[in-house]
Amino acid sequence: MLRRRGLVGARRRGEQRGAGAMNFRAARKGRRRVEATLELTPLIDVIFLLLIFFVMTTAPQSSPLERIGVDLPEAASGAALDEAEAERVVLRVAADGAVFEEREDGERVSVEAPLAFLQEVHGERPAATVWLFGDEEAAHGAVIRLLDAAREVGFKKVHMAVRPAQ
Repeated sequence: MLRRRGLVGARRRGEQRGAGAMNFRAARKGRRRVEATLELTPLIDVIFLLLIFFVMTTAPQSSPLERIGVDLPEAASGAALDEAEAERVVLRVAADGAVFEEREDGERVSVEAPLAFLQEVHGERPAATVWLFGDEEAAHGAVIRLLDAAREVGFKKVHMAVRPAQ
């Protein structure tokens, strides 16, 4: 069968079997093998630069007390603030006697008339717990007036925040 098609003679003469046939083994004999290497020094440099960039550009997270500048007094007794408490009103008295409301999103709002503000909040959320954060340098009377206003309005739970004793 091979003789009829004329392929036997072509093989003996060393001719190729098709138009694009190649001998890959012969092509590889003269080439040197190139090994791929990965330089780690530039890679480590880039990683450290990225790390430094992210450390320098990330804003430090500060606590709400640091943002307002309230320095709580120390007390040996006290309980931790319940973060899971659903309804709460956080009021802060700064060293100069200014009253601020600390909202859940971290926004600080100045309260010019604390009694009117507490009446409005009590109308919306009568079961809310009021947390008072008084600065250690604030006048005692300013904190007590705020405490009295919260009780006068009708809040059942009013707590004073302190820093745990060390």
